[in-house]
This record gives sequence, C-alpha cells and structure tokens, in this order.
Amino acid sequence: MRLLPPRQAGAVRLKESLGEGGMALVFRGEDPLDPARGLAVKLLRPEVHGDAELVRRFLREGEVLSALRHPHLVEVYAFGKTGAWPYLVMELLPGGSLKACLGEAPARLVSRLLPVAGALDAAHAAGVVHRDLKPSNLLFAVDGRLKVTDFGVCLWEGGEGTRLTRSQMVVGTLGYMAPEQHGDPRRVDGRCDVYALGAILYEFTTGSPYAQVQLPPAAARPGFPPRLARILMEALAPDPARRTPDMASFQAALEDWMAGAEAAGWGAAPLPGHDGVGRDAPTLARPREADPPGGHLEAYLEALRTGAVGQRRAAAEGLMRHAVPRDESQLLEVLPGLPEGSRFALVRTLGKVGSAAALPALLALLEDPYAKSEAAEAASLVALRTGRAEDVLSSLREPGLGSPARWTPRARLGDSDWVLALAAGWDGLGTPQRLQALEAARALPPEGLALLKARLQGQAQGFSGALREMWLRL
Repeated sequence: MRLLPPRQAGAVRLKESLGEGGMALVFRGEDPLDPARGLAVKLLRPEVHGDAELVRRFLREGEVLSALRHPHLVEVYAFGKTGAWPYLVMELLPGGSLKACLGEAPARLVSRLLPVAGALDAAHAAGVVHRDLKPSNLLFAVDGRLKVTDFGVCLWEGGEGTRLTRSQMVVGTLGYMAPEQHGDPRRVDGRCDVYALGAILYEFTTGSPYAQVQLPPAAARPGFPPRLARILMEALAPDPARRTPDMASFQAALEDWMAGAEAAGWGAAPLPGHDGVGRDAPTLARPREADPPGGHLEAYLEALRTGAVGQRRAAAEGLMRHAVPRDESQLLEVLPGLPEGSRFALVRTLGKVGSAAALPALLALLEDPYAKSEAAEAASLVALRTGRAEDVLSSLREPGLGSPARWTPRARLGDSDWVLALAAGWDGLGTPQRLQALEAARALPPEGLALLKARLQGQAQGFSGALREMWLRL
C-alpha cells in the first residue's frame, strides 16, 4: 500500500508538490500564521524510511543547517519526524538553479560564485564539509542571492558526521567529486569542496566539464585569461596537498583576480553558442521584478505602526525574514516615525541587511530604552560586514564589564578591554551572570578567546554543572 505524504510537518501545511529526487519529495509549505512566507518542505521518500543511516543523515542536514547562518546558505527553520516521515522545513528558493546559467557571460559567473565561496568558508569554519557541491545544489533566492543547499551528505566534524557514512560508500557526484572522495569519504576535508567549486567554475567559464576534457582552460576555450586559468588549475589539483589549501584562499584569489587588469573587459559576452537572452537577471525566475524596493514589506511595517502586541511581534519576525539589502533606505526612512515599542524590529532587520550607511542611526539608538540591546547587536553585525569594527567598538565600550546587553556585541568585535574586565571581575559575578558572560564569549575571535581562557584557567578548574559545560563549549 502506498504511503501518502502527511498533510502537515510541524505547524506547516503541505501544499502542492514542487518536485522530487531519488531520496526526497519537496512540497510548498504554508505557515497558517504567515501565509506570505515562502517555505519548502522536504520529505524523505518512504522507500528509505527503513534505512536508519539515511534517516540520520537526512535529519542531520536539518541539524547542521539550523546551526549555520550565512546570507548564501539555505535557511532551515525546523526538522523532525511527523509520523513515519522525516522532514525539513526550509526557505523556498524559487529562482531556479545555477544550471540554467550555463552559457552566461563568464565574468558574471565568477561574480555569482564569489559569495558562494564565502558561504562554504563559513561552513568549513563551523566544521561542516559539503562533499556534494554541484550546480543543481546552488539555488537562487527570490532576491537574486545564490544559496548553497542540500547538505545531506556533509561531513560534520562537530557532530557524528564521521560515523554516519560507511567507509566503502562513495559520497558525491561524478564530475564534481575530488579524487580523494573515491576512497574513504570520511577522510576528506574542505579541500574537496574547493575542488568541486573549481570544477563548476571551469565548466561554466569554458563551456566544457573538466571531468570530460581534463585540459587547461585555454585548451578548452582559446583566449582564456592565464591568471584565472592558474587559479582554477590550482583548485583542481588531484593531490589535495597541492591544491588551494582552503576556501578562504580560493575566494581571495578570485577576488584579487576580479580586481586586476586581466579581468577588465574579459568574459562580458555569453559563451560561444549561447545568445545570453535573459541570463543577466539577478534571479532566473524574477518573481518580484515589478515590486518597488521595499514594497513587499509594507504589510509588516503597517502592522508595526498600528497593530496590537501580538501583531507587532509577528510583523517583526516577518520583516526579519523578508527584508533584503535593497530595502535599507526605506527602513532608515521609516525608522524615526515608528512607535517607540516597534523600533526594535527595524533595528534588528538593519542588523541583517544594513550597510555602513545604517551605522549612524543604529549608534544613535544605543541609549534608547526600547531598542538599545538590538541597536548594539545590529551595529556590531553591520560593523563586521563593512570593516568598521574599530569605529563601532569605540561607541560600544563602557567602563569595565558595562551593560550585559553589550557583552556579545563587544565580544564579537574583539574587545580586549571587555575580556580583561571579565577576568578581573569574575569572582564577583553570580552564576547566572557567569553563564551569560561565557555565552557572550562564544562570539569572541580566536585571539580574544585565547586571552580569556588564559586569564580564567585557574578558576575553570573549579567549574561544575552548566558552567563547566559552557566552558567546554568555548
């Protein structure tokens, strides 16, 4: 008897089918409390429900992605099982995949894939290696961002990833797999993702899959820029010891090339044999092309102006989910006229999408009783994104430990004064404050964390219970 898909996954209703693959079914999801929210529900096929390892791998994808945050990684909002069906609830990415961009101007493709390298670098820093990067796993969000998806076969160094893959199992997709993945897939690192991204770039800038031709780029496409060719061949080195060492180095090399003279004027036309019609669109589906900037936010902004408490809370969450960088000017324009109790929502959202232009408004709210915590948090996030850490830190600093609301923002920006004040005042803090301080310390950059551990090494020997657990997580 055929097992029918469930009608609901958690609080999300399943609507029409969006597609299916060998392992999963995908449906559009609807949140009854926020019907406009774009959701996709991924269900593991019933044929493999009995394979405990595949079920664990599927649910691990939800666990991994719900813990990762990057503008170019797909967001997972919930995961679990409904009846016999394992499910993931994630953002809907309706713009098609990178596959539809084959033939696009090569310089455009390099620009598209640069933030993907940044997203993968963030995943690697969190101990997550994708292991199955390919064009069909790079999908466009509604705002045109390209996002990395499908971490179902990732290796997670922070969890049980090394035990959830059999040593004899081949993990990856032929054509994009690094040579070492044909051995024990548990013995790979982020360099296999460097290889895969190099293979994607080679194919999309030359028009030929590297696995099929095994030639330098200039042999596949005459006139290929020599320096870019060298960058790609270093990423595609069969020996991982000779390959580009990490995703950050690969991204930096591509950015440096894009800024150089060799890139100027090259690759602006479509690949030979492609007309390029429609391929300059930020997202291939362009479902919001007619929307004015910020027009899709008006319902949330109106609820923040006039709604009851519950409505304002839901509007704040909706605003956070749906705002994109092009909405920044509208958010800054609306901010001064919002009721005091609603300012926090726009401040939080500016922390997500704002540029350096948002910093004066955010810093002006550091003493606002209704939004000061959110303002400190948002300003620190914008500062890191825009290279303004020192400027913002000078505004956030307070004597000693200062306000707990600024602990995480100050830690995030690497405030050594806060680290030293925490170490000096540790004995005078109660357990709740100590736990809060250690939670904030998790945001410290490596050098700040090393300083804190060195200063608190003696006290740490006496930690127990939740305090010890938090200390070990640093």
